[in-house]
Amino acid sequence: MLAAGGRKYQVGDFIVDTARYRISRGDTAVPVEPKVFDLLVYLIRNRDRVLTREELFQAIWDGREVSDATLSNHVKNARKALGDSGELQQTIQTVRGRGYQFIAPVGEAAEDAVGSGEVRAPVPPTGNPDKPLRRTWRRPLPLTIIALVASMALFGSWFLIAPPAPAEPGRPYILVVPFGVFGYATEYHRIFADQLTREVIDNLRKISGLRTVPHASAFQFRDEKTREHVLERLPDLQFVLDGEVSVAPDGTLRITPRLADLRQDLDVWNSPFTVRVDDRNFFETPAEIARAVAAALKVEIVKDEQRALAELPNVPQAYQPYAAGWREMERFTHDSMHRAIAYFDQAIALDPDFLAAYQAKSDALRSMFTYFESPQELLPIVEASLAAVLERDPDSAEALSSLGLTQVMAWQWRPGWENLSRAKVLDPTLAQTELGFALYYSALGEKEKVKESLARASELDPLNTELADWGTWALFMVGEQQAAREWAERQMRQHPDNGFVFCGAGISAYLRGDEDEGVALLEKGVKLSERAPVALIMLAQGYGYAGQKDKVLPLLEEAERANIYLCPYETAAAYLSLGDEASKAKAIELLYEAVDKRSNCLIFLRNDPRMRVLREDPRHAGRLEELLTLVGLDEAAVRSYKK
Repeated sequence: MLAAGGRKYQVGDFIVDTARYRISRGDTAVPVEPKVFDLLVYLIRNRDRVLTREELFQAIWDGREVSDATLSNHVKNARKALGDSGELQQTIQTVRGRGYQFIAPVGEAAEDAVGSGEVRAPVPPTGNPDKPLRRTWRRPLPLTIIALVASMALFGSWFLIAPPAPAEPGRPYILVVPFGVFGYATEYHRIFADQLTREVIDNLRKISGLRTVPHASAFQFRDEKTREHVLERLPDLQFVLDGEVSVAPDGTLRITPRLADLRQDLDVWNSPFTVRVDDRNFFETPAEIARAVAAALKVEIVKDEQRALAELPNVPQAYQPYAAGWREMERFTHDSMHRAIAYFDQAIALDPDFLAAYQAKSDALRSMFTYFESPQELLPIVEASLAAVLERDPDSAEALSSLGLTQVMAWQWRPGWENLSRAKVLDPTLAQTELGFALYYSALGEKEKVKESLARASELDPLNTELADWGTWALFMVGEQQAAREWAERQMRQHPDNGFVFCGAGISAYLRGDEDEGVALLEKGVKLSERAPVALIMLAQGYGYAGQKDKVLPLLEEAERANIYLCPYETAAAYLSLGDEASKAKAIELLYEAVDKRSNCLIFLRNDPRMRVLREDPRHAGRLEELLTLVGLDEAAVRSYKK
């Protein structure tokens, strides 16, 4: 959610500057949280009517589950920022049973060109005409940039506001943050705004002269787009592309695009335009934006890339369920994955040649295979889905990468290696491929190659949550405890709300002997994941190794009551933390069950330090060797892989 761009509102003695994300009174800045600022601006801009709580939840939090208390506190802080209170209600009035309305008189300063509803030539700077025009924002990011929403055609020409800074060695590095939607927007517009953000990213990634942050990382900035936050997480970044889309009552879209150079603190490109949501040319918009950005940065688009940018869907009606499927997939819950697959199936039914829908469905199925359901049951379904992609595009690097990663997780070592290798030749920029290699090398115990693959993956997609989770495991499984610790600490800073990242960090901590720290991290992971069964199983392990053995079985029982797929391998590790002979026997039984269910965690069986107690026990070492043979990780097999 972003505020407005290039506009100032005066409320009494206060100035609300949406271009600079600043509230001031005289020369004094009024501190305010980003969401409170967004809420205040939305109320001001829609002050002609009462806004329901539901609309505010949708507009400010994109429909996420937010409590009434959270909204009330934000309203309270918005009033406070303007010297008001709940008792006075001189600025924001509570309309009981309906919602809120901004009631204070509002004066509006003259708009900048980028904030107007029409395209205007930029105001020339005063002074030296050769000096670049400085940015209209300083501290927070320009949250108003390129493009798009539901369906739209690019009307009006783009123009340079200032020449880009001299090129750094290598390619310009650009982040596209999720576009914001305002005005009379519906869920339809918001879904398409997100999808068009992805489309713009994908189009920019087709241009070899640019380095573009993938959307898995880009969408980490949905709720926090300030300059400081972006540079803290992506210190090498140079350019940010953002956009505001305002929806008029008749469906017309007013879009304020802006490309910002963070290093030079100036705007590079701006292209205000007005479009209709029902215009067929909407599908050309992401490519038009990509071309304009490349031109602004003086990056050449080669002939093959121009052809790729010109590709359009065959059946426009298929795009709506496709976009809705992506929205569900990014919620990343068991139920939302099922809904996403159903939407992608709808898109495919409407357009049997919709390659992107096949790939998205495969991605959702692979997530189910990895995190939510029995791998044995999902494996043939994932493989069939990816085969459907490769049937239509045998050289799809994304499909080959996904297939290779799936095969590694299913301990299909040779085909996994071959498909990952082929994917890397076709497209060396896919972090997913490097993650597949990291897990492959971790299974074999090749420490340096694990670290090299993870370093490349992190460079390609630095905020990818799947990489954040599995990277910790890949490192501590090969005994790289210090590297695992550093990786986990960085990932927890970058993903402070991801419970599974904290759980992996907790496992790593207790394996290196920091049992108290391990338990604390695991407890936090369980809380953040809302007591997800797999998190409970990992916490059970932490308690067992910390000597709190009475807590292990109750947690395993709680996990089992969830009545969903539970990884037998991780459950076996929990029993091993108890240390007695009966628990070891139970663990062996569960490991064989893990083989039957094709648990992806078995890729770590050869080197997993939690299995040391079985390797060193003559009564169980033979069974463990048999298990290694079953998953293709015995000595003879591993030697053959290394040839």
